[in-house]
Amino acid sequence: MVVDEKLSLRRLVLPAGDLGEPSGIARLDADRNSSEPALMRLDDWHVFATLVSPDGHGRTVAQFTVPGGGTASILERVDGRLEPPFDLEEAYRNYVSEAWTAQSVTRSLSTRQLSAYYRAKSLVPRRAQLWARRQLIRWQSRPAFPQWPVDESVDRLVQLYLACLCASDGSASRQFSWFWPGTYRAALVLGHDVEGKAGARLAIDVADLEEELGYRSAFYFGAWYPIDPGILRDLVERGFEVGVHGIVHDHSLFSSRSEFDRQLPLLEALAERLGAVGFRSPATHRVFDWLAELPVEYDSTIPHSDPFEPQPGGCASFWPFFIGDVVELPYTLPQDHTLLTLLQHRSPALWLEIAKHIEERFGLIHCVSHPDPGYLGNLEKRAIYRDFLVAMAQRERVWRVLPRDVAAWWRRRDRNPIPETEGRAEVDGIGVRITPPVARSDAA
Repeated sequence: MVVDEKLSLRRLVLPAGDLGEPSGIARLDADRNSSEPALMRLDDWHVFATLVSPDGHGRTVAQFTVPGGGTASILERVDGRLEPPFDLEEAYRNYVSEAWTAQSVTRSLSTRQLSAYYRAKSLVPRRAQLWARRQLIRWQSRPAFPQWPVDESVDRLVQLYLACLCASDGSASRQFSWFWPGTYRAALVLGHDVEGKAGARLAIDVADLEEELGYRSAFYFGAWYPIDPGILRDLVERGFEVGVHGIVHDHSLFSSRSEFDRQLPLLEALAERLGAVGFRSPATHRVFDWLAELPVEYDSTIPHSDPFEPQPGGCASFWPFFIGDVVELPYTLPQDHTLLTLLQHRSPALWLEIAKHIEERFGLIHCVSHPDPGYLGNLEKRAIYRDFLVAMAQRERVWRVLPRDVAAWWRRRDRNPIPETEGRAEVDGIGVRITPPVARSDAA
């Protein structure tokens, strides 16, 4: 993995003007490197990082179990500073880059098996495709990490990081750069992958529903079917966003470096034709480092936790992050195909439960769906989606926004500290209680 200075835990919580080396956090020293990264565990919290030996003595405040037996402790030194048994920045990079998959026992299809699947897919009846996907789900099983449907690992790492900063100067609390504009507690974005010509036509029906309820969303179009310019014009004129969904709906873009290089100019041309600044890979196939080279401002391919896709995995983050100069907007809710078709839910209850969980942790609620037949093109499934939108409209502290606007906000937030939007972290053991900004009228 290419280590990019923008792929940083510091940038997630500290203002742009305060990115110096935190003095109170023990850093990884090469001569203390004892092994390759390992998946450590503290209760239900998993950390994939290189275990380091303590650089001093102190009181044990928490212990991780490590592979092969034994423990690794978070120490509180005599001067009050906290020393984790791993580098916090390395742990963060390993989460969001999915580096943890190097030691994962999660089952997934090989490149050869994926190629065979996509070659045969068009010849297989839809019912048989769904049966095969359900069999794949059973075979892949749900891994211990990242937990599904939500994993709090990055949230807990952020809390530990802020606790370490507070401990470094003996303070009981610390202000930090808030995640969203003003006093919003979370953000909600809606994105639709358009899988074919019929889905493109049905996109207007989904847009009508969303506009009726006060929403706007993004529709990601592919190059493997004709795109009606009238549909694009209608969506754009009504305030919807248009994005790129790839050249071919298979895993070929990320199947090899040469194929990625071949398709990159085609993606750039498609993005220019659509006026698009965002991308989501077909079936969420990905190679992390290559995402930084996409000809867009943001990507939305990496899941928070998704064991059901042909390439299972997850970044375990509720927040956007940078891959080079590309802003990654992880999707954080189960896709409509997963929830409503493969798992056969008949209500938006799980979506709403997860959304509430993310709002309580001040993250990005990102829903991925499809307007095509068999997805939201099915009236029963669209009714469930409508129920989700109606319920979310009641959450006044959730910022309902287009993906491109979240990406633009994240860039602004990264470039300049925004004093009027500062959260507060109050020490609570090895974690913190996070409090959002308070509106001045509320404070009065």
